[in-house]
Amino acid sequence: NKFCGDGLIGLRYAVLATILYVQSLGAFIMTTSAPAVVAPIKRSRGRPSLHIVNPFEGLIGQSTAFGQYPYFASDIIEGIARLDWHDRPIGIGGSSKPLSVKRLFGILSCLPVITAATVQEFLGLGLRQSQRYVKAIELAMPRLVKASPACLIAAMNGDFYIAGASPWTDTLEPPSTEALRKLHHDLRDL
Repeated sequence: NKFCGDGLIGLRYAVLATILYVQSLGAFIMTTSAPAVVAPIKRSRGRPSLHIVNPFEGLIGQSTAFGQYPYFASDIIEGIARLDWHDRPIGIGGSSKPLSVKRLFGILSCLPVITAATVQEFLGLGLRQSQRYVKAIELAMPRLVKASPACLIAAMNGDFYIAGASPWTDTLEPPSTEALRKLHHDLRDL
């Protein structure tokens, strides 16, 4: 497996170094005007349900460079997950368990539009618990957008960003064909 041991760690450090370099250049201006729109859905009666457009969908998750738990979002999501979501007075009515961090990141990575109904269907939870997850995402969204690295903001805005681009330029002459042939011969299996 090519991602065992130091290979995966090296890849993570390379991605982190690239992100930090781009941030230091100031080439991309981080804005909080990412397309995270929170708007109520119109219904005839009752409290209006939230409708959150998710700018992180497809940009974070297991198959992305940021991984399942992005470094810029972990503290925010963990802190919001640990809030008291059950509205009970202190010492009355059992324990107040935190929301699942894994589920919150799953919602952010997979759902393009976050509502209680889509969360309920995605996680297989009841309506009340789904509403708690939607409220947690609503609280987290502005903080996540503000903490997002420049390359992620660029991707949210549809800009082209090369994650592995190197700031260094090569000033050496490329090796000659004869030198490459000799190197290839020296590196052969014996």
